[in-house]
Parts: sequence; structure tokens; C-alpha cells
Amino acid sequence: MSEKIVVGSRGSKLALAQTKKVLDRLVAEGYDVQLKIIKTEGDIMKDKPLHEFKGRGAFVRAIDQALAKGEIDVAVHSYKDVPTARVEGTVIAAVLERDSPCDVLISRDGRRFEELPKGALIGTSSLRRRAQLLRLKKDLRFGILRGNLDTRIRKLKEGFYDAIVVAEAGIQRLGIDIRYHRFSPEILVPAANQGIIAVATRKGEEELVNFMNDEKTWIEAEVERAVVRELGIGCAIAAGVYAEVLGDSVRLICEIFGDRYVRVDEKLSKSLAIKEAEEVARRIKVCLWGKST
Repeated sequence: MSEKIVVGSRGSKLALAQTKKVLDRLVAEGYDVQLKIIKTEGDIMKDKPLHEFKGRGAFVRAIDQALAKGEIDVAVHSYKDVPTARVEGTVIAAVLERDSPCDVLISRDGRRFEELPKGALIGTSSLRRRAQLLRLKKDLRFGILRGNLDTRIRKLKEGFYDAIVVAEAGIQRLGIDIRYHRFSPEILVPAANQGIIAVATRKGEEELVNFMNDEKTWIEAEVERAVVRELGIGCAIAAGVYAEVLGDSVRLICEIFGDRYVRVDEKLSKSLAIKEAEEVARRIKVCLWGKST
């Protein structure tokens, strides 16, 4: 008789599409799986910009708390939503191969970013995306945009915005057929861990899922999180952090909009990438705030 595994997830279409990837892998390993939908603070308070949430982990904490209590055995997250501070007793045990880390612009009339008219209204609640887009085109206006991907696209088509900016990974995972303009990670540096699905377990039970861990993605994720952890920033700071494994090295691009604008683009040693990323972050702190601690 196969072992039964309860997998926790948010209930949105995108969250379920992501979780299905994990469920399929568990089933292929011979496990009997059961899906449990858990509502998070971010799901309940849909009209509130993410940077206004008092705590961190608006889309993950309730799920990780259920994991810690033994109500579920595995939790599936968009890794970019996961704070560096874990719920006690839980651990990220695996990451799936990274999907696109890129941001994309979807316009109401099919225009590319550079073709947008003066004063175009862009739908996004991300402080990072707003700061980055304004750096490229200073006359843009912005409107708060939350909800699932279908809702965002519907609001665009209904004329609430001239364009919206979303993650390409979500479009790909849901199989949405729509025209869009992709920003390279060099132009719009993604949020740390964008495009990565993370799988959490209780501490000591990592072997349950670590067979599905993708090593290249794991390194990229840990390098990006090392920067975020060292800087001590969350979604209330406009910051892009992107790492890419290239052979024996790791390219790290960081773009921070703090007291000053700071951008770095460096090559790290793959074997020492996390330590070197922490050093990069310490140098960024000095540039931003005049101190490294």
C-alpha cells in the first residue's frame, strides 16, 4: 500500500497549476496524494497592495503553519512569495526547474513598451516594477492591480489600464494565448526567485520531496535569497535580484531603489556563489545606507 501525502496549496488557478507539477512527481514516485486548499492572508485581502501588509509571507504563512501543525505533509509555493524567515519547524526541501524569470507587458491594443503613448496607465502593484518602468519611461502613470491572472487580463481588456505587467511564468503555466512584450532580466531585473516553484516539508522529512530538486535552480534561488537576506528587504523595497548559472560561474544582477539607486552586475564563482553574493549585498548596503550592518 502506497504512503498517503497531503499537499497544501492556495486555491487560485495559477497556484493549482504549480501544485499539479508537484503532485504529478509524487504520484510518479508511487505516493497516494491528497490536495488540501488553504486560504492565505493575501487571498482574503485582495484589494490591499502587497507592500502594505504588516507582516511578511502574505501568500505562504498560513500554508506553512498548517505544515508545521501536521495538517499537511508538503507545501507548494511560488518561491518569490516566501520570506527568508521560515515558520519554525519547516524547510524548503526542493525547487523545480525554473520557468521564465522574466516580466512581460501586455497592452490593450498590442503595443510594445516603447510604443506606449505619453502618460500611459500601467496596472501593477509592484513597487519594483513601477520604479524600473519609470527609469525607462518617466511619463508613465500607475494603478493598483491585484487578483489572479485572468482577472488582471480581464481588467485590461475592459479598459481599466493601457497595459499591465505580469510574470511570464504565470502565462506559460496557465497556457494563456496572448500577445505580450517580454523584458529581458537585464532590462527589468526580476524579483528574487521569480519563476521558481518551491516545495516545503517539515524539518527532518526533506527526503520526501528532494528527489525532485533541480540543482541549477537551487543554486540560483539560494544566491538570490542570500542577497535579500543580507539586505533585509521585503516587498516594501523596490529591488530586483537575479542569478543565472553559466557553466562554472554565476551571473548576479541586482537593482535596488533605496535612498540611492544601485545596480551591480557581477560574475561569481559557482562553488562560492552564496558567500560572494552576501559580500555583494554588503557592498550594496554601504552604497545605499553608508553601512554594512
